Amino acid sequence: MSTVMLTPLEDPPRPAPAGRPLTVAGRSPGVPTGPVVVALDDDGNPAALLRHGWAVAEASAVPLRVAYVWSDCRPPDCAHHRTCHHDLAEADRLLTALVDANLSVEAAARVERDVLHHPDPVEALIALSAAASMLVIGVSSDRPGPADELGATTRRLLGRTWCPLVVVPHHQLSATRLTW
Repeated sequence: MSTVMLTPLEDPPRPAPAGRPLTVAGRSPGVPTGPVVVALDDDGNPAALLRHGWAVAEASAVPLRVAYVWSDCRPPDCAHHRTCHHDLAEADRLLTALVDANLSVEAAARVERDVLHHPDPVEALIALSAAASMLVIGVSSDRPGPADELGATTRRLLGRTWCPLVVVPHHQLSATRLTW
C-alpha cells in the first residue's frame, strides 16, 4: 500500500492516483502513538475505511477505534448528514451496524468504539486525533459526487489534525458472480 505525504498545504490536495489513499502529515512532532481512529458515517463507504484502518492498526500493533460524531439536527434543514439521530442510542446503533456489516465477528469484537455528540464534527475529530496514531476518513460523505472531490469535513480537517490524516477514496461497490 502506498501513500503520499503532503506538507505544507497550499491548496487542498486531491486523492492519490488510482484510488489510493492520501496521507497528510499531522501537526504533532514525533511519532504518533495510540489507536488508529476510523471516522465512519452513513455514506456507503465504511468497508474501504475499515479495511484500510484495520490493515494499518494490525501492521502497527495498535488498536483500531471507530468513531462516529453526530450533531444536533435542525429540521427541516438537515443537509449535513443523511441520518438524523435524536439520542445516543440511535447513533450507537448506526456505528455498531457499520462495524458488524463490514468486519468479521472476531475483528468486530476487538474494535474500540466511540460515539460523540458534538455541534461540530470537525472539531470533535481534531480532538480525537490528539490521542491517535492515525485518523482515517473518507474523501467525502456527499453522494453522488466526483470521486476526486474532497467533502467539506475532509477539507476542514486538512492540516489541522494532530496525527497523520489518511483520506480514503470512495469505492463503488460492484456485484460479481464467481460462476454464471
